[in-house]
Amino acid sequence: MIMNSNLSAPTLQIRKSNCNCDLESVTALMRELNYPTTINVMRERMEASEDNPKLCTMVAELDGEVVGMVALNQVHSYATGETATQVSALIVSEKHRGQGIGKRLIRSSEEWGRAHGSQVLFLTSGNRVERAPAHAFYEHIGFDKVGYRFIRKLK
Repeated sequence: MIMNSNLSAPTLQIRKSNCNCDLESVTALMRELNYPTTINVMRERMEASEDNPKLCTMVAELDGEVVGMVALNQVHSYATGETATQVSALIVSEKHRGQGIGKRLIRSSEEWGRAHGSQVLFLTSGNRVERAPAHAFYEHIGFDKVGYRFIRKLK
């Protein structure tokens, strides 16, 4: 058997996002999950993340292409006294799902949370039928389903 030494496995890198380099890719990922946004809105969000130590946006880059992202927000629970890291967005492009990228983004989120003093990593997700695969993924990688989420729009 002859092996071609020029072949290499795709390289996945999880890194902090950079608004100048990743803006279009992150915007496209947000739109892929039907989150309404524009380039200008995403620029504001990403710049805010870069300037605030309690916020972090990371991207998953596969051979130079951004194929996933996670947005984190550190919060302090008044009720429990714990510092927690909230996953406010987790997206892997549809054509790259099932390859372990989401799991790697969550691992990187855990590392970031620990490094910033968090004791808990949590996320919320809608209860729509189309979210069932995401819910199964969250449980598969070790999240527990706890409680309900109630929201009220402020006018």
